Amino acid sequence: MPNFTDYQAASLYLALNMILLLVLGYRTVKVRQKTGIGLGHDDNEEMIRAMRIHANFAEYVPLPLIGLFALGPLGAPVWFIHVLGGVFTAARYAHAFGFTAPEGKRPAGRFYGILLTALVLLVESVALLYFIFTG
Repeated sequence: MPNFTDYQAASLYLALNMILLLVLGYRTVKVRQKTGIGLGHDDNEEMIRAMRIHANFAEYVPLPLIGLFALGPLGAPVWFIHVLGGVFTAARYAHAFGFTAPEGKRPAGRFYGILLTALVLLVESVALLYFIFTG
């Protein structure tokens, strides 16, 4: 692995998440084309699912990525930014593509995506506070 700076490490996870945002947007457009729904969801289950996956990503991704950029200047080691960024990015990909499961079962990708996203949010919040107050 290259010898990243804190800014490069955070930028790596920003780029990987930006790609996923584009993929999810594309998938939503494809469902719109397939169903002929131009605006909203028209109570179509497939459209609702595509919209919610895309929206969930847009809701949960910005603050953790901003946090990655804040950690470096506050003194967090680059390896820590990589751990948080890597786990977070894997969680978002798992959530985005983990919506299939046998009937009556909870989708594992979605479950672990949510769980790991929440864990990263918690660890990152605590880390930010730690580096802010211990300077």
